[in-house]
Amino acid sequence: MSPITPQITVALAVLMAVLGSFGLAAGSVVQHSAVVRHSSVTSGRPGTGSMTLRQITSLLTDRRWLAGMAIIVTGTLLNVAAIFLAPVSVVQPVGVLAVVWSVLLAARIDGSRHRPRPPRTRKAVWAAILVTIAGLAGFTALSAGHAGPPQAPDLGRAGVIAMVAAIVGLVLAASHRLARPRDRALLLATSGAVLYGVTAALVKLVSTLLAGGQAIISAPVLLTTAGIVAAALIGGFIVQQAYAAGRAEVTVGALTTIDPIVAVVFGMVALGEGADAGAPVIAAMAACGAVAALGIASLSRFQTPRPQTSRSRIATTTPTITPEASMTPHVRRDDLSVAVVSDYSLAHLGGAENAYADQVRSLATVARVLAVNPPSRRLDRLGERDGVTAMPVRAALTLPGLGLPVIRNTAGLRARLRQAFTAHGVDVVHVHSEFGLAAAAVQTAQELGIPTVATVHTFFWQTRAPVQRILVGVVPRFHRMVTGLEPSAEILAERPGDSALRNMTLTLARRVDRVASPSAHQAARLRKSDLPRIDVVPNSAPANPDAAPLTRVDGPLRVLWIGRFAPEKRVVPFVEAALTALDAVGPDNLRVDLIGTGPQFCRVARMIDARPGIHLTGALPNELIGTHLRRSHVTVLSSIGWDNQPMTIAESVTALRGVIWCDPALTEGLVAAEGLPGAGIPAFGGQVLGRQIADKQDADLASTLAALALSPGPVIEASRRALAARQLFTADHFTASVLDVYRRAGVHDRAGSRHITSPAELENAS
Repeated sequence: MSPITPQITVALAVLMAVLGSFGLAAGSVVQHSAVVRHSSVTSGRPGTGSMTLRQITSLLTDRRWLAGMAIIVTGTLLNVAAIFLAPVSVVQPVGVLAVVWSVLLAARIDGSRHRPRPPRTRKAVWAAILVTIAGLAGFTALSAGHAGPPQAPDLGRAGVIAMVAAIVGLVLAASHRLARPRDRALLLATSGAVLYGVTAALVKLVSTLLAGGQAIISAPVLLTTAGIVAAALIGGFIVQQAYAAGRAEVTVGALTTIDPIVAVVFGMVALGEGADAGAPVIAAMAACGAVAALGIASLSRFQTPRPQTSRSRIATTTPTITPEASMTPHVRRDDLSVAVVSDYSLAHLGGAENAYADQVRSLATVARVLAVNPPSRRLDRLGERDGVTAMPVRAALTLPGLGLPVIRNTAGLRARLRQAFTAHGVDVVHVHSEFGLAAAAVQTAQELGIPTVATVHTFFWQTRAPVQRILVGVVPRFHRMVTGLEPSAEILAERPGDSALRNMTLTLARRVDRVASPSAHQAARLRKSDLPRIDVVPNSAPANPDAAPLTRVDGPLRVLWIGRFAPEKRVVPFVEAALTALDAVGPDNLRVDLIGTGPQFCRVARMIDARPGIHLTGALPNELIGTHLRRSHVTVLSSIGWDNQPMTIAESVTALRGVIWCDPALTEGLVAAEGLPGAGIPAFGGQVLGRQIADKQDADLASTLAALALSPGPVIEASRRALAARQLFTADHFTASVLDVYRRAGVHDRAGSRHITSPAELENAS
C-alpha cells in the first residue's frame, strides 16, 4: 500500500477543519439562544455582556446549552485533529466558514423570534461577511503558501508570546465596559478569540513537543497542557459573556477571524512555520488580517433586536435597540407612567427593599411602572407583573458587610436612563435611595423636565462604633464620588459621623420636587433640616387574605421578631430581654422566634444556644413572612431612634397581629390616629423581672414580654384593633396618598390636561 502523500494529509485536515467550522457555528448559535434566555430572564440584563458566575453555572443544567456545547466539542476535536495533521497556519483560517454557517443557522434556529432585518440591512450583513471572508482568504492563501513544517520550538520565546497574547485578551475583556454598548459584544468576542487562538497554538506546540521526543509527562508538555486548560476555560467564560451581549454571528465571526490570526502568528514566530515568508508576504498578511477585522467590526453593527419574552418584561437601553423593541407594552391602567428607582438590591431582604417592591406592585394597579434597580431574581419577578417593566442596572461592586451596591452617576448611566424614561413616557421619577443610581435618575429627570419625588426610608443613620472621625472624612467623599453632588454639611446629630451619614439623605432630598416620609415624626425632623416640601405617605404591605384576628391564645404566647441582625435593630438587647422573660415565666408560657440574618447572627446564636423557648430561624424569602406572622400571636420591634416606619409594623398589622414596640417616636399603625385605632403594645414603664438589666428600656421590654405571656389579653385586643388599623397600609391608601404627592410635585402641570386619578375616582368612574 502506498503511503499517504502530504497533499492528501493536508486535504484531509482541511476537510476536518470545514466540518469543525460547521460544528463551531451550529453549537455557538444553539448556545447563544440559551444564553440570551438566561441573561434576559435569570439575570435581567440582556444585551450587556454581564452574566455572573452563578448565572453561567446555571447554564450547566440547560439542555439547549449542553447540546450546543456537545456540538462545539465535536467541532473542536475535528479542528484539533486537523491541527495535528497539517500546519496550524493552514488549518485555522479555514474556520472562517463558520461565519457563513452561523448566519444561515441563526436565521433558522431563532429567526422566527426576531424581527426580520430590512433588505438593506441584510445586504449590509452579507457584505460584511464577504469582506471578512475575502480578507481571511487572502490571509490563508499567503500563510499556506509560505508555511513549512514546525521547527524545534524555543520554549522560552513560545511561552512569552503566549503570555503576551493572553494578557492582551484579558485586557480587552476587562475594558469592554468602557466601550459603547454596541461594541461590547465585539470586544468580548475578540478577547475570547485571542484566548482560543492561544489554545490552538499551544495544542500545536504540544504536538510539536511530542513529535520531537518529549515524554507526555515531561515538564514542558505538562506546563503547556496547563496553559491550554486555563486559556480554554477563561476564553469559554468570556465567550459566554459575548453571547449575552450580542448576536451569535458577531461572536462566531470574531472567533473565526482573530483565533486563526493569533494561531498563525504564533506558528510563524514561535514554531518557525513561516521561515520562508519575507517582509512583503508578512505585510500582505497583515493587510488581509486588517480587512478581515474590518468586516467583523462592520458585522457587529447589524444586530437584530433580541427576542422578547412574555414572562419577564426587561427594559434594555443599549443604543442598538430601539425603544419600541426594548419595552414590552403593558395593559395601561391609567395615563400615568412612573419610574421607581432604588440603589438597593432586592436580593437584600431589608425594610427599604420590601417597601420598594410593595410600592411598585401597588403603583402598577394605577400606572405603568418602570422599576429601575440592581439585578436580582426578585426584580425579575416584579417585571413579570402586568404593568411593570424591570430595568436592571448592574453595580460596579457591593460593599461587603453593608450589602450596598455601588452604582456611580456617570454620563453613560444617565444616557441609558434618558432613553428608558423617554421610551417609557415617564411622567414622574420616584427614587427610594440617596446614592449614585438615584442621583443619576434625578439629574436625568430634571434635564428632561420630569418632576421628581424621593421617599426617605430613614433619616436616622447612626452607628455606635467608634468610627465617628473616620465617617466625617470618608462619607462625604464617597457620596460625592458616587452621586456627583456636592454634599451638604449641616449639623444633624450629636455625633459628627452620624451627622455625615444623615447629610447623604439631605443632599439628595434637597434636589427633588417633593419628599415623601412614611412617618410623621421623621417628616418633622426633615422639615427642621430646611426641607419644607414633605408629605407623609405610610408604607404599603402585601395583602394577607388568610389573616384572622386572635380570639384566644392556646399554649405559650408566640412572639416573633423579624429584621436584620444588626446593632441598629437592637437584636442583642431583645434576646437578652427575651431570655430574662423566659427565666421568669418559663417556656411553657412563652415562645420566642427570630427571623433574619446579619452581622450579629452568630452572636445571637451563641446567646440562644440550646435554650428552650427561643428559636432562631434565619433568613426567609419575603413571601413566607406572612405565614409566620399568622402563626405568631404578636411581633416585637426593638429598635430605638433608628427606624422611620418599619415594614415590620405594616406587615404585622396587615396580618392582624399587634406589635410590641420600644420607640415612642413611632406612631403609624401603633397608636390611634386619622380615625383609626392603633395595634401597638408599648414596652414602656414595665418592672424589672428576674436578673438585673442595665438598660431601663430593655428591662421594660423584658417585663412586657413576661406580663403578656401570663396575661395575653392585650395581645388579643391589639389583634382586634388591627382589623381597622391595617387600612393605613393598604395598596389603595398608598396609591391615593402618593398620587397626591405626584400632583404636588407638578405632574399635572407637565401633563397638561392629563388628570391623575385616585383609586376611588377610578372606581366611581367605572
